[in-house]
Amino acid sequence: MPTPRTLAHFNKTVLPLLHKTVRSQRILNDIAHIVKTDRWNSFDQFHKTTQTLVRAYKTAGAKAEVYTIPTGGPIGSGRWIIHEAADIRGLTIDITHPIQQRLLDYKQNPWHAVQWSAATAAEGQVNELIVIDTENALKKVRPNGLSGKMVLTKLDARQQMKGFADKGAAGIIIDRPLSDLPGATPWTKFGWGGISISDAASQLVAAVLSEREGIKLRELIRKHGPLTLKTRADVHRYAGTHDLVSGLVLGQNPQDEIWALAHSAEPGAHDNASGVALCLEIARTLESLIAAGKLPRPKRTIRLLHGYECYSFFHYTEHVRRLQTPLAGVCIDTVGAKPAICDGQLSWRSSLPMSATFVDRVGAAILNNTLRLHNPGYKLAEGPFVSTSDTLLGDPQYGFPCPWLTTHYRKEDKAWKAYHSSADTLNVLSPAGLKTCATAMAGYLYYLANAGNAEIRDLANLETRQTLTHLADKPTPNQAAFLREQHHASLERLKRWIWGKDRSTLL
Repeated sequence: MPTPRTLAHFNKTVLPLLHKTVRSQRILNDIAHIVKTDRWNSFDQFHKTTQTLVRAYKTAGAKAEVYTIPTGGPIGSGRWIIHEAADIRGLTIDITHPIQQRLLDYKQNPWHAVQWSAATAAEGQVNELIVIDTENALKKVRPNGLSGKMVLTKLDARQQMKGFADKGAAGIIIDRPLSDLPGATPWTKFGWGGISISDAASQLVAAVLSEREGIKLRELIRKHGPLTLKTRADVHRYAGTHDLVSGLVLGQNPQDEIWALAHSAEPGAHDNASGVALCLEIARTLESLIAAGKLPRPKRTIRLLHGYECYSFFHYTEHVRRLQTPLAGVCIDTVGAKPAICDGQLSWRSSLPMSATFVDRVGAAILNNTLRLHNPGYKLAEGPFVSTSDTLLGDPQYGFPCPWLTTHYRKEDKAWKAYHSSADTLNVLSPAGLKTCATAMAGYLYYLANAGNAEIRDLANLETRQTLTHLADKPTPNQAAFLREQHHASLERLKRWIWGKDRSTLL
C-alpha cells in the first residue's frame, strides 16, 4: 500500500534530521552505565540504575518520574507480582576435599548466582556433591534422601526446584548447556516468570556454571571421587520495592500520551540495556532539536518507561489514575545487534490483531525509510504479534496498540544464540544498528505524538484502502467479519487523535 502523503513528507524532511542528530557512541556509553548495575541481578543495584536513568533524562532536558512499586501481594492475585526483593551481596563455592579449589565467585561473574537463591549461614555450609541429571533419577531418591547434599544437575532447575527441595537438598549447581556457547553462563532465576506459586515457595541455595565449567567439575569427580564443597551465599530477601522510571518528552497536551516500553532490571547489554539506552537517546535527540527550534514541541507527550517488564508496566497502568489510556505505544526490546548475530533481521512485530493496526504500518514505513538513509546490514522482517512480557501491554484491555521492534530473532524466528546468558555483552551490538533503531523509533514516536488532523485523515484513508484490498480477495465470511471489525477498531481509535476544534467536520 502507498505511504500516506503526510508520512512521506515526514520521512523526507524530519527523518534525516533525526538521523543526523542521533549519536551511536552516546547509546553505547549509556548501555555500559546501565549494565554496570543491572548485571548484578540485585535489587539494591536496580535502584542505582533508577538513579542513572533519572540523571540521564534530566540532563537530556526531559522530565523524569519514578513510580515505586512494593513487592508482594495476595497469593493467587496473578502472575504479574514480584513477591519478594532480594539483594545478592556475594556467592562463593570452594572445593575443600580431597582437593582445594575455588569453583565460582559471584563477584567475578554475577551470572553464577541464581536470582532469588536462598542464603547460607554467615560461616557457610559444607556439603558432599552428588550428580543427578534426569527426572527419573530424582524421582527414585527416597524422601529426604538428598539431605545435606549439594546437587550438580543439568535439569531445568526452575521446573524441578520443588523436587530437589522436597528431597531435602541443601542446594543445587546447574550446568545446563547453551547451544554453541559452552563458555557462557545461563541467566537463571527462582522468582517471577514461569514458576508456580507452590514452587516459588521452595528455598534452595543455587548457583550456575557454564557447560565448560561443568565439564571440568565432572572430570574432577571422576578423577578424585566424591567432592566436598563449602558454599557461602550472602543473599538478603525482604519485602522491598522495585521502580518504574519514566522519561517524558512533554507535549502541548500532557493528557495525550504515546508510550515506549523498554524494560530494565535484566543483566544483558542486548537484552535489554540496548532498549533502555535507545530511549535515552530518543529523549536526548528530540529535546535537543526542540530546544534548537528545528522541531516543534509535539502535540502529545512521549512517555518512555523502564522497569520489571509487565511486573512494573501492568501495576502502573492499573494503579495510577489517568484521564485516559495511552493513544499508542511501542515495545523496544533487544535492539541493535550486529547483523551476524540476528542474521541481518530487524524484526517489526505487529500489535495484537484486534488492536488498531495503523501503528504497525506507520512503523514499517518509517523503518524502511530509515534503512534507505542508512543500512547497517539489516533487512526489515515484518511479522504477526508475539506474546512476550512486554507486548502483552498492547492488549485492548489497556487501550493502546503496541508493536515490537527487536533484533532478538534470527531466520525462522530462532532466538539469537547468546539470549539470557553471560555472552550478552557490548560485543554483540552494532553502533550503526543502534543508530538506525534509535532514528526509526524517534521518528515513529514523534510522528504519532505530533500527528494533526491531516495525518489522522491520511491514516484513516490508508486503513480503509487496506481493508478494501483484503476484502476484494474474497475471504471467508469469518475472515471478512474479522477484517471489518479490525477496521472498525482502527477507526474508533483514530477518533481519539483528532486535534483542535474541527472534530465534527473531520468525523
